[in-house]
Amino acid sequence: MTQADSIVKVLLVDDDELDRRLVKLILVQAQGHVRFNVETAASLSEAMQKLPESSYDIVLQDLNLSDCRGTEIVEKVSAVVPNVPIVVLTGFDDEEAGLEAIRAGAEDYLVKGSGLEYTLIKTIRYAIERKKSKASTTESKRELEQINARLMQTTMEANKLAEEAEKANVAKSQFLANMSHEIRTPMNAIIGFGEVLAEEQMSEEQKGYVKLILDSAKRLLLLINDILDFSRIEAGRMKVDKIECDIHELIANVESLMLPEAIQKNLEFKVSCSPNVPQYVKTDPIKLRQSLINLISNAIKFTESGKIEFTAESLIQDEKPFVEFRVADTGIGIPTDKHDAIFEAFTQADGSMTRKYGGTGLGLAVTRQLVRLLGGNISLKSEVGKGSEFSLTIPCDAISIRAPHHKDDKEFRGRFTGKLLLVEDAPANQEFMRSILEGLGFKVMIASDGLQAIEISQSAEFDLVFMDMQMPNMNGYDATKKLHVMGFKKPIIAMTASLMNEDERKCLQAGCDDYISKPIDRGQLVTMLCKFFTPAERQAVMV
Repeated sequence: MTQADSIVKVLLVDDDELDRRLVKLILVQAQGHVRFNVETAASLSEAMQKLPESSYDIVLQDLNLSDCRGTEIVEKVSAVVPNVPIVVLTGFDDEEAGLEAIRAGAEDYLVKGSGLEYTLIKTIRYAIERKKSKASTTESKRELEQINARLMQTTMEANKLAEEAEKANVAKSQFLANMSHEIRTPMNAIIGFGEVLAEEQMSEEQKGYVKLILDSAKRLLLLINDILDFSRIEAGRMKVDKIECDIHELIANVESLMLPEAIQKNLEFKVSCSPNVPQYVKTDPIKLRQSLINLISNAIKFTESGKIEFTAESLIQDEKPFVEFRVADTGIGIPTDKHDAIFEAFTQADGSMTRKYGGTGLGLAVTRQLVRLLGGNISLKSEVGKGSEFSLTIPCDAISIRAPHHKDDKEFRGRFTGKLLLVEDAPANQEFMRSILEGLGFKVMIASDGLQAIEISQSAEFDLVFMDMQMPNMNGYDATKKLHVMGFKKPIIAMTASLMNEDERKCLQAGCDDYISKPIDRGQLVTMLCKFFTPAERQAVMV
């Protein structure tokens, strides 16, 4: 209605011909930006015929017609054209009647008579704008309700998808736990019996065969661990347990593990730790150790001659203390355009490397994720043909008090005394564990599942129970709970092939006193036993 050629189409409903002429004359002679096109109706029935046939901008409505009177007229007209504003024209200056008309659906009301020519045009314009505003508000409200309805539907769908994703995540984690158990359990027997054979009297040729078996099994175990670790990280199930860690001891342990590999390739292996590195920090030693071993193992793998340097030093970043570990080699090096790619899953700098050097291409991807979980960072400097240097930096929450702990001792030659119950369903692992434990001086009885363990414990006394957690008939969790209910007070050690931190916590919640991971390492087994027994050689010293 702001343009000069705007036309307002009006339906005037009035049974008084003189009033119709007066109103029409006022509208036709109106000056300004608006022109009026006026049609008339002398009754409600005539108006009801015209209303659907044409698009009116406004209805001027008398309240006293020959075929209808009062607010009923407004209600009927409004029902036919709900979006068209109605202005009531009344011959009586009755404010209450006007208000009733507005309550019935009219936008405004005017009293016929003198002065109508001054108020009619303005009232019409205001009524049209108010109706538009109401219609706009109603439409906006309707659209908002539709948006809210769609949002609620989307939220419900998102919640459903999240629930399904969580179920899938739980199923994936359970699958990983089962896979870990099923794969690592036979690996326990292979590596365990390989180590037992290695201590027997054999010809040099036979020793070579055993060494090949052990090397292959351990390499396979590393590959399995990489795949399982990557899957756990993808599933969001990898957790960090920050505890006291002896950095110097950890470095020495990594050195002892990796030195034989370097010697085997005739590589110089130099290890150094700056005096400013605190001895005891709070971190996750298992994940830190795994990250360092991954980096050094890669360095050895891709270096044919020269040396590997493994160093540690303290530094300050953003006013916070960190420990930086560097692994440098004189190996093949990595092209600059591949520096980012090698940290991606299943990726190596050159596809031919998999054929030449082996591996899954997961080691660095897993390492980067582990370092991030520790709150640290990993970076790379490398030049093709000259070598590479990886820097691994972790937060250094130094602690000054050292908690007592036992060191792994694979060379342990002491003897224990005691009677143990070994609960294990895999025959190969039964024989392996029996061989190790009896070799350490224990008397060992074997149960093949939780039910047998319950039955045997009722007729014999034991100083300690080794409990496999995944078995048929009755699993280790239920068997442990049942033993406690029956009053069993001696230590129960969980044996788990799972890599999940949650499963380790589950073992403790079930009532186990500690846990040891498969494949069972003799040194770790001795360390575990020293928590609950005093070896014969130590007893002699105490006497």
